[in-house]
Amino acid sequence: MKKKQIIIIAAATLVLAATVAVLFIQPAKWSQKSFEAVVQETVTRPDGALCLIVDRTTERYSDSLNSLHISEETELIGPDGKKISFNEILPGCNVEVTLKDAFTEEVPFYYPVVYEIKVKES
Repeated sequence: MKKKQIIIIAAATLVLAATVAVLFIQPAKWSQKSFEAVVQETVTRPDGALCLIVDRTTERYSDSLNSLHISEETELIGPDGKKISFNEILPGCNVEVTLKDAFTEEVPFYYPVVYEIKVKES
């Protein structure tokens, strides 16, 4: 009887430890969303901000055309997995976009933070 209690307590502790580990690993990625898109246009705004106008090929959001702001933290990756420059992303390229899909209190409207743009092979 005592051996059975020890096994049950050990199993419950193991499940609890695994749950806690998952909770500590996952929170940063809960708000990440990925989608594929086709680049329509690359834009450099007068203030120097770099943006991509994309047509999303998977419908996750209500508007299919969207401007994605490229910041210094945004990783631009070519089809070979190496970093590329903004100028190497051409209209008509298929890309995979990873962004933070969350509202922030500092921004009164939806403005996603773009983590990565990966050019896919055609």
